[in-house]
This record gives sequence, structure tokens and C-alpha cells, in this order.
Amino acid sequence: MTTLLQPPAPSARATDDSLLGRVRAHLPEIAARSAEAEAARSVPAEIITALRQAGVFRMSLPTAWGGSQLDLVESARVIREISRADGSTGWTVQAASMAWFFVRSLPGETLEREVFGDGADLMLRGAIAPKGTATPVAGGYRISGRWPLASGSFSPDWMLAGFVVEGVPPLPDGRPDMRVALIRPEHVTFLDTWDAVGLRATQSTDFTMDDVFVPERFTGPLSGGNNIPAPFYDLPYTATGASHDAVIVGCLEGALGDLAELAATKRPAFNPRVVIGEDPVFQERFAELYLRTTALNALLERTGRTVMDRALAGEEPTPAEWFGYTGSHQHIHHEGIRILNEIMTLSGSSGLYSSSPLQRRWRDVRCVSQHVAGNNGSMRRLGAVLSGQEVTG
Repeated sequence: MTTLLQPPAPSARATDDSLLGRVRAHLPEIAARSAEAEAARSVPAEIITALRQAGVFRMSLPTAWGGSQLDLVESARVIREISRADGSTGWTVQAASMAWFFVRSLPGETLEREVFGDGADLMLRGAIAPKGTATPVAGGYRISGRWPLASGSFSPDWMLAGFVVEGVPPLPDGRPDMRVALIRPEHVTFLDTWDAVGLRATQSTDFTMDDVFVPERFTGPLSGGNNIPAPFYDLPYTATGASHDAVIVGCLEGALGDLAELAATKRPAFNPRVVIGEDPVFQERFAELYLRTTALNALLERTGRTVMDRALAGEEPTPAEWFGYTGSHQHIHHEGIRILNEIMTLSGSSGLYSSSPLQRRWRDVRCVSQHVAGNNGSMRRLGAVLSGQEVTG
């Protein structure tokens, strides 16, 4: 029986050579190995290799540099499908593919010739938060620090690190001089710190650097201009929240699929003659959860398309459009928790067992929702704009 919760049929996948089609060919293995990945605290290397060959890690990079140049909404669709199979794998893809946005201020010549000169199939890890400190020296900076949450269960080609420059005047707006750097991975030390409640296979570990020299041409302002030739990178700072939303929506869709399987087989403890899917109350609540999840995806796509269309036209989003976009992240993150809590309730005791993928999706969404993208104050800013008030802070 075909349902709305099922992905495209295998015959359709086999003939689809688009990036999304190539990804769909790997989804059954990703789902089948999700428990294995969580136990090992690492997405299997074979899956990372297969996804790299499919093109997911270059999907948002410019075609001029060998990427596929998918826009904000298109890349979110890829991440959502992967996350439907496994949240940790979806998060790994979103983190590595979207993090290039945060090095857009590096000199264009450095990016084009020294970073992407040999192609775009590069793996990036790191942390944008300016947890490092740097001393200016001739030709660059000497950087030290410890950075948390460098997601990616793979050996990276480059590391990304935010830092504060010491001993220099503040910027005109009073903020310290915060910058971002690309560093070769041999200059960092990874610490085995990621033992978390969810997204356990993402290896979102800490890393450290101790007095590492980084040439100035491999640094740029933390929130500076754009030197990457693709419209996505022209969006205002922190434009990558749609990829976080896609992980949440994908996990919700996967959880609804799990619930559909239970509906066809699980029997109430005190009425073993029927399955729970025959219960009209269950049916009503299941339908509501399905529609609420569909609404979140529609919100993701609509707000993302609005700001992406502005970027394609070479325009800035209006304040209402931008805070509608960033405010939707806050809403999707927290509504996603509420929906998955209700899915777990409907699953009864079945969802609590480690053998059930439901409990893993539940923990993964709880973990994603802790990210700053879901706690960014944009709902207040959107409300201020809609109320005709000036936005501050």
C-alpha cells in the first residue's frame, strides 16, 4: 500500500540522475545503518564517501568553482530527505555543506585559487563562534583557542575557526575585531568531547589550536562582504538556518513513517482484537500531526524562497521578509519538539525502546533545537516590524 509518508518508488529513484535522485539511492542504507552509526558515534565512512560522490558536499558551491550551486531551498530539500533516513547524517551534510557561507569574506583570489583551485569536493569542519584569540604578526595572525561543536564524522580538508584579534582598537560600532580563518587540519587537535543526548553520530567535538600562524589572506571579517560567486552567499549573515530546519522536518517525517508502521501492527494492551490505527481518536491525532509537519515544511520553503528570490534579483530582503525567514527557524525548531513529543505519546511504550528509531529521532530533534538558530530572538524582531516598531538588538 502506498501512503503519503513513503519516499518515491525505487524504480523512480533508479532513473533519476539529479543530485536528489543520487542521494535517494543511498537512503535505505543510511536508514538501515542509523543505529550502528549512533553506537559508533560516527556516520559510517562508506556512507560519507557515497554522499561525497553523489555531490552533497559541493551542492551549494558556485558552478564556476565546480559546485552544483543549489539555492537555499533546493539544498534544504536534499538535507531533509537525508534527515528522514537519519538525523545525524542529515546534520553532518548540512554542517559541512553550509559552513562555506561563513568564509565568504575571505579574499576571492584565496578562495578561487588556493581553496577551490583543484575542485569543490572538499570537506569542511569547524566552529564560527569567535572562541579563539589572535595576535597580529607580520603577514597574518598567531591564533590559539578551543572551539566547541565542530560537527563532522570525517577527516576534513579545511577547518573553520572564528577568533577575536587582541591588541587592536574596536570596530566603529564598538564591537571587537572578530574574524574567521581557514586552517589546515594538521594544525588542530580534536578532543573526544561529543557524548550528547542526540545527533550522537555527528562527532560534534571540540578542537584546539596553540599559537598557530595563519596567513592574513586565509582570514576575513566574521560578518564581512561576499567573495563567493553565487547568489546564496549574498544573503545577510546567518542565512543557513533553513538547513537546520530541514533536519528537523526530515526527522519529523521519518517519525511519522515510524508511527504509520506502528499503526498497522501495534495492538492496545487492553483491546488486542484491533490495531491502534483503527482507533478514530488515533486517526484524528495522526492526521493533525501530519498536517502540522507539512505546514512546517511549507513555511521553510516559502520563507526561504522569498529571501532567495531577493538574492537572485540582486536585492536585499525587507526587514519583514528577513525576520520572517529567521523567525521561522525559531518557530520550526520549537514546534518540531512539540510535534515529536506528541508522536512519542501516540507510540505508547513502543517508542521508548532503543530498538525503535522513534526515540533516536526524538533525541535528535531535541538536540537540534538547542542551536542558536532556534533561539535567535527573531520572533520578537518580526513582531516589532509587523507592529511598525523600530528593530533594535
